Amino acid sequence: MKLIDIERRHWELWAIALVIILFFAITVIHLALFTDNKSIFLAFLAIFSLLFCFYIVEREKKLLVLSRQLAQEELQVLEEQSKVSLLNTRLKELSALHRAGEAVHLERVPQRSLDIILQSAMELFEATRGSIMLLDEQRVNFVIASAQGLHPDWMKKPQKATEGVAGWVLQTGEPLLLSGKVKDHRFTNFVEKEMTIKSAMCAPLRLYEKVIGVLNCTMVGENKKSFTEYDLKLLSVFAQYTAIAIENAQLRLALKQSKGRPSPS
Repeated sequence: MKLIDIERRHWELWAIALVIILFFAITVIHLALFTDNKSIFLAFLAIFSLLFCFYIVEREKKLLVLSRQLAQEELQVLEEQSKVSLLNTRLKELSALHRAGEAVHLERVPQRSLDIILQSAMELFEATRGSIMLLDEQRVNFVIASAQGLHPDWMKKPQKATEGVAGWVLQTGEPLLLSGKVKDHRFTNFVEKEMTIKSAMCAPLRLYEKVIGVLNCTMVGENKKSFTEYDLKLLSVFAQYTAIAIENAQLRLALKQSKGRPSPS
């Protein structure tokens, strides 16, 4: 039985009560107008009324108990559904982090590692755009190492390492969470995008004590969800994986170069 069934029975009970009350009223009027011996009928009506009232009260008690039991059961079901939903979310997070970890330790092609890490993060956060931006050798401009959802023309433009949101994160070494339009004096020469940005995250890629780039995830569109502080913490984990993947690539390159050098005689 559901709460709606109890509510329906509740209204049916009061409908019956209304009919009985109308019947009593009509009977009393009839007795007053057309009957001489009223005492017997009045006594009968009084007893019947008491019995009916007792029936109504008992039915109400039972319906109230059932209503409370069903409300408690539905609350327990909702709690269980919430737990299952939370568990599924955590499993999704672990799966994405596991894929990123495998890309770091098992993938031998550096570009492939970065692409997998970025894709895993974007799928987890349901982001519409994402990028991994690294400093060039002169530490002047960003180089886009991996990207999804970005316009090719934007990717061709040089991105100064001291400008915009990415520049601020690079300089401060702090992850950043943004919502809605960005109007902040902290971001030098920030260029407002044509698309409506619902939310954005940017995390630094830290290799030892040095920040070598940033990891970005962006949500574009009015109907999209906003990122949370918890999402930003998870993005920072993906950023750590990215930095480790870059370090592994550097170590492999250094090892390859050392093997190619002639041994000293």
